[in-house]
Amino acid sequence: MRYEPLSELAGIAVYDFDLASPHENATAELAALYDRFGLIVFRHQSLEKSELLAATSLFGGTARPAVDDCESGFVGLTIISTRGASGDVVPEDPEALVGEVGWHTDQGYVTAPNRGKLLYAVEVPDEGGMTGFVDGEATYAALPNQLKNAIEGLHVIQSWAHAQATIAHNRRYRKDGGRELADGRFADVAYPLVIRHPRTGRSVLNAPPLWAKGILERPGADGDALLSKLIAHLEQPRFAYWHSYQPGDVVLWDNWRFVHAASGTRGRYRRTMWSVIVQGGPTLGRELVHSRPAAAQAAL
Repeated sequence: MRYEPLSELAGIAVYDFDLASPHENATAELAALYDRFGLIVFRHQSLEKSELLAATSLFGGTARPAVDDCESGFVGLTIISTRGASGDVVPEDPEALVGEVGWHTDQGYVTAPNRGKLLYAVEVPDEGGMTGFVDGEATYAALPNQLKNAIEGLHVIQSWAHAQATIAHNRRYRKDGGRELADGRFADVAYPLVIRHPRTGRSVLNAPPLWAKGILERPGADGDALLSKLIAHLEQPRFAYWHSYQPGDVVLWDNWRFVHAASGTRGRYRRTMWSVIVQGGPTLGRELVHSRPAAAQAAL
């Protein structure tokens, strides 16, 4: 196995390593690389669905998606495609973007999010279809000390309902041919604005724009202004690495450290990815019971 920098911003590209048949000592070596870099692209892979699922054991095992439907017979694997999971969806507008999603963490609406994700490029479009990554360690390190001190001990409210209510999000967050997801499925959760990474202990700025609803300790205009300042900082193009896929790429990222986004793909192109979630464990957030959906409240 050899690796080289993926970009000046983040990550490594790994060559001469087969995820389908990892060598005996691979787990410890890969775990160290994962902790160090947080973003790894395994080049030139040729995998069956079962092999992609098995590869998660190198990084902690598979977790079932909280909202996505798994592929029949392959629990934990989701197909993400411009043609829908079954391959029979035809976008109405061949020029419209399919699958565009803003900056977010995965499972940012639960208290114990997954550690990461493996995303395997099965069909790659001629243009677009990129995934963007922003390193929360880098964005935290680049904050002025005064702002670092100001946010220490504060919590961001991460809200599924807030994301679903955002007009731009509802227009762009399209899977399986435009299926929308229910607004009230999850209660709001509070996460530290500065996460101490459970594996490395390093400080990570946590203000995922898609989920971020407000600052728990500072309701109102003052807190909203502070959150907007943090999001504007995170969204600066200088922090973003956009990965353009090659067929056979498997991208692994650290969901406790990176936010990611999808550029979208023009409807005339086919783009198919297989996705498996790397399980988490540590509880990073806490549920805000007052925001629990009414049906769930009644069940208490």
